[in-house]
Amino acid sequence: MYRIPKELDLSCVVGEATTQVCVGQFDIQFTFGNVNFAVQSPVSLFRDGNRVAHWEEGRWPEPEFYNIMNTNVTRCEIVNDRLIAIEFENGIEMHLEDNSDQYESMQIKFKDNPSSWIII
Repeated sequence: MYRIPKELDLSCVVGEATTQVCVGQFDIQFTFGNVNFAVQSPVSLFRDGNRVAHWEEGRWPEPEFYNIMNTNVTRCEIVNDRLIAIEFENGIEMHLEDNSDQYESMQIKFKDNPSSWIII
């Protein structure tokens, strides 16, 4: 699917927390309740509008990523067709970017749904 569709409903992420962040050579993964994210495009964390951490393919995430674990999500918004913003109760906002028109940027899978949203 090209870009992030407006009909993607991530409202069930609100109130959930992740207990681990999994890092691979080409992706970063985390789960909020019944929703699993596998992201191959850049992920940034912001506090008070300032970027405090960044992950991209081939890099280890910065320590600030620990602060999203065990912290409830207060807002999850599809900002536009290239950006998902997830806000946590500790004031951190995570941005998931779709930065490619050619390759997969992320896969979003709901636990009880056999198909995934694949964002290209």
